[in-house]
Amino acid sequence: MVRRPARDRPARSAPVGTRRIVWLVALGVAAALLFALATLPASLLAGRFARAGIAAVAWTGSVWGGSARGLTWRGIRIGDLRWSVAPLYLLRGRLAADLELSRPDGQARGHVSTTIGGKHRIEHLQANLPLEALAAVPLGLPKGWTGRVRADVAELEVAGNWPTDVRGTLDLEGLAGPPPRDLVIGSYRAVLPDPQAGMGATEITARVTDKDGPFGVDARLTLSPDRSYVLEGTLHPRGDVPPALRQAIQLLGPADASGRRQFSVAGTI
Repeated sequence: MVRRPARDRPARSAPVGTRRIVWLVALGVAAALLFALATLPASLLAGRFARAGIAAVAWTGSVWGGSARGLTWRGIRIGDLRWSVAPLYLLRGRLAADLELSRPDGQARGHVSTTIGGKHRIEHLQANLPLEALAAVPLGLPKGWTGRVRADVAELEVAGNWPTDVRGTLDLEGLAGPPPRDLVIGSYRAVLPDPQAGMGATEITARVTDKDGPFGVDARLTLSPDRSYVLEGTLHPRGDVPPALRQAIQLLGPADASGRRQFSVAGTI
């Protein structure tokens, strides 16, 4: 008698109740991990930032949304900082956060993001700070000058410690030179990039014009990656110009029919 081959029996599936328990346990573990990550205290940042010379009087909140009161960098007073990290940017390989800096003499806010490759981007930056606060940070700004800086920057990209794209405006108000002369030279606006020049491959340009003060100015500022700069254009005295400044203007050479003189200033920052 020929025997029929036995049919393979399907593997017995796990009971519905068991599968449900496994899923509940997995969801519980995932929820616990997410809760742990979401509640990591902001104080964890203190040790990491201390290596870069950054310290604060108090860290509050979490690493995802918190604040640092009395923030300093290498002994330089920065102010109080608040942040809110945008987790969805992590899916695109970027760390992004909304930052807000407040001080008794001004404030700044913007959206900042960075990649592992070292490309940084700042968007919607708005700032109103005294020039002295920026001069205290080693950015290459001249010392002893006073005034206020108002920035409205739509975007700023930085790669290799050099801006590769910047679009916005910068207002310098009530500029006064360092002692002992303390000469007030007025207020100016810089539009980046210069609408008449655009953005070069490696250079940054800005159109600089006066807002008020003893000089009428129309000039172009060019910054190069080697941190050299050239400011060139025309200026003319307007109103009551101090004698020392009037003599300095005359050293530029003869004026044209409209009273304007060409000038060019170069250096490094």
